[in-house]
Amino acid sequence: MLRYGMNNKIKIFLLCLGCLFLLGFNDNASCEEYKLFTGVIHLDSTISGGKLPPEEMSRIAHDSGVEIAIFTDHDTMRWEYGIPPLRKFIRKVVEKGSIHSYGEENYVNTISGLNQKYPDMLIMHGAEAIPFYWWKGSYFTKDLEMMDGHKHILVMGLNNASDYKNLPSIGKGYSRGFAFDTLVSFWPLCFFVFSWFLFSSAKEGSITTLLKTASAICLLLGIIFTINNFPFASPRYDQYHGNRGIAPYQTVIDYVNSRGGVTFWAHPEVEDVNKEASGVKLITKPYHEDLLSAQNYTGFAVFAEGIKFMAPPGGVWDQILNQYCKKERERPVWAIGEVDFGDEDTFSIKDSQTIFLLKEKNEKAVIEALKAGRLYAAHLYGEKSPALVLDTFVIEDTAQSAKAYMGEELVTDKNPQLKIHVSLPETAKDVKYKVDIIRNGEVIHRFESTGNTEMSYEDKYVKPGEKIYYRLDIDGPSRILSNPIFVKFGSPSGNTKGE
Repeated sequence: MLRYGMNNKIKIFLLCLGCLFLLGFNDNASCEEYKLFTGVIHLDSTISGGKLPPEEMSRIAHDSGVEIAIFTDHDTMRWEYGIPPLRKFIRKVVEKGSIHSYGEENYVNTISGLNQKYPDMLIMHGAEAIPFYWWKGSYFTKDLEMMDGHKHILVMGLNNASDYKNLPSIGKGYSRGFAFDTLVSFWPLCFFVFSWFLFSSAKEGSITTLLKTASAICLLLGIIFTINNFPFASPRYDQYHGNRGIAPYQTVIDYVNSRGGVTFWAHPEVEDVNKEASGVKLITKPYHEDLLSAQNYTGFAVFAEGIKFMAPPGGVWDQILNQYCKKERERPVWAIGEVDFGDEDTFSIKDSQTIFLLKEKNEKAVIEALKAGRLYAAHLYGEKSPALVLDTFVIEDTAQSAKAYMGEELVTDKNPQLKIHVSLPETAKDVKYKVDIIRNGEVIHRFESTGNTEMSYEDKYVKPGEKIYYRLDIDGPSRILSNPIFVKFGSPSGNTKGE
């Protein structure tokens, strides 16, 4: 009996060990551990022009049930216009509060320190980068315009103060290099040569004083223009040489990627063309089409400004995702909800949310979810509107017991099986909503429902060797945009995460 009991114990132990092994190394099992966490992204505090200090914003978020709050104060808020040829001496500079003026180390410590006051909430620091602006027109002809000053990129996942300090920015000035302009910048040397020539030509007589005076003036002008042109090397980008296209923004994207962070285009459909400051027009036109040209950014923000051209079926987002599926782009891009919250007078802090799928709530997991697309964007139409919840969105291959979540890829040769679960609060169980299933930019199925709904949809679309994607657009008392799930048709080999 003793031997029999021991054998049973050994078998049970080995069985448990095997289960633990499978749970530890089977992606499908581990995916079941994802939980939903309510997050808000793009909080502007008094550090960079907002109306509320970071601690007050954190309290509002906490009292509103927010579980993850990400601050994105402006990296710099400095604008400069200099009159040629003495741009350094004759210029106007406008500078407001920013991470840079506040101090990068102070900023990181201030935001990170809020976690001690609200230990049940995760509070993270980020930045709203202003990579570039440029001048159009002239001060003298009274048609001076500042272009693209509201064209921004949200940056998250930078680890320390030095990462923020070195973040490329037109406000801090881009790094300098030697080019043809460098040779041109040495032209003040002509004043020194001419000054020497005048001085050496001076002889006794009435003209001597005049020549020496002219020589001194030339010397002074040479000194002034030399200081103005120093350090002679040309900046990589400046505001005086017109529109530089996507290049300055790509520089910021590449820098953040090299530091392990993430980049999301903020308000890509902004229409900011009627503002004026100190007699200067401030013009930023919608820049959603730039997202087709930029590469290797993580995603874009919706709901603040980004719903008319980016998110509709067949819009810019679908064009980008199709580029990825056709191997014309290295990475897919993801959508996040952008609240752009600065005070309580305009709208609720929960107006636009990002719902994270996490196994545990910490900074590393949040950044990984942002990179992988394991999240969806949600928008409340009103402060009292009932919030739709996307509890489940997966695609399965039941023959091989494989499934993929948002941001992931399923490899199969079967008809994709979509599993969707949407819920509403019990008090809104009779409220209607619609769910659009979008494949490769086209709505292939729509259903309407109320309350809690669990549905399955089998798509008969199978094309060996092709990669496709599915995403959801759910609209009712609130709105949800899911991130895509990719399907690669071929020999079934389980699901792998999309890059």
